[in-house]
Amino acid sequence: MKNILAASFCCLVFSTCTVPTLFAQDAWGHLKGMVQATGELPEIDREEINKDVESCLVGKVAPLDDNLVVGKDGGLRDVFVMMYLKDEEVPIHPSYEETKDKPVVLDNKNCRFKPHAIFLRVGQPLHLKNSDKVGHNCHGKFFNNGFNVNVPQDDVVKLKLSDKEKVPGLIVCDFHPWMDSVALVREEPYVAITNEKGEFEIKNIPAGKWKFQFWHRKGGYLRKLEIPGHKVGRRGEIEIDIESDKTLDLGKMTIDGKALNK
Repeated sequence: MKNILAASFCCLVFSTCTVPTLFAQDAWGHLKGMVQATGELPEIDREEINKDVESCLVGKVAPLDDNLVVGKDGGLRDVFVMMYLKDEEVPIHPSYEETKDKPVVLDNKNCRFKPHAIFLRVGQPLHLKNSDKVGHNCHGKFFNNGFNVNVPQDDVVKLKLSDKEKVPGLIVCDFHPWMDSVALVREEPYVAITNEKGEFEIKNIPAGKWKFQFWHRKGGYLRKLEIPGHKVGRRGEIEIDIESDKTLDLGKMTIDGKALNK
């Protein structure tokens, strides 16, 4: 607390620094919720598969574009829920230190990236796998972590990304232009991606006041997300209060399908 007061005084006098977010030492809470798409959704096209069809066109039917996946009950998959930081330092719970060196695997399977959306921390191993009988490449289109590597059939290319990203970037296959995935790289681990039901949960967040953002490939920052009891900012952010040993449940959050048309 002394450090926070000193920083506040410095900012008042000199206007040259950022006051760190208030948080309690050695106190942790959790965050969860569900994102649902409502109303009329944009038309979801089938992929145009025109190459290596014996490997890529499974079941003779082209799959739907996986950039917008909505469950039967409206659950919106692949929404990134990410802590919004400027210059603040955030404590890392020991449970995350135990997993920071565990590889994140992005597979090329049936000429689709699996999973479609991934999160990894700076320096965490990224394994680019190819389970197909045709060659792929993985072209990472990031602001800070660009890469472009070939991944032969039945092989794995191992990378580590060395810098954080403000928003998720694309990983695409230049050989098969319908293939794409979304990836976020951050130093802090307080990120979740909604599942096929639109659900997410982030465990062991430092107790205190924080901002979290909501982002989706087809909607960008979800500034039109409706969250009961919260005002959503223009960058899809809300301010929340995490309490020690408690779970903050944001409940059902809704986004009009018309906002998912990017």
